[in-house]
Amino acid sequence: MYARVRNAEATALNAGEVVYLFGASGNKATVKRASNTSDTTSSKTLGIVAETIAANQVGYVITQGVIEKMNLGSPYVDGDILWLGSTPGTFTRTKPTQPNHLVFIGIVERANAGNGQIYVKPQNGYELNEIHDVLITSPVNGQGLVWESSTSLWKNKNVLGDTYETI
Repeated sequence: MYARVRNAEATALNAGEVVYLFGASGNKATVKRASNTSDTTSSKTLGIVAETIAANQVGYVITQGVIEKMNLGSPYVDGDILWLGSTPGTFTRTKPTQPNHLVFIGIVERANAGNGQIYVKPQNGYELNEIHDVLITSPVNGQGLVWESSTSLWKNKNVLGDTYETI
């Protein structure tokens, strides 16, 4: 599956770079290089650039499926799980830890320098307060999550031993 998008960067996007949805222009979604260092640049990760796209020009991004002719030499091996990297536009085989955001990019199907292959299927990780049954309001240090049966929600509460205060 491909998306036809416009490059919103000031420089060309290169084949193999990871991008996120930035906005829209000229009846096309716009993209920029994705990074796992913020919610803005990670939560809307779209896929991997399939061809060089000049600044403010239109081109294709693979959103799901196989991208070939990737430079996946050492240290990559077949079966490596790929995650969004902290350097804009990159992926890594090292699973990120907090505070960086966790975004699955795909899996290496063939590790080969110049003829590598990735199955692409971006999946965004979520922050705790983005889960449908969690309501966090003005969190402060030392609070915990407590199940509130009257609303069927997990809510942040001040924890006092075995009891809690309603906020």
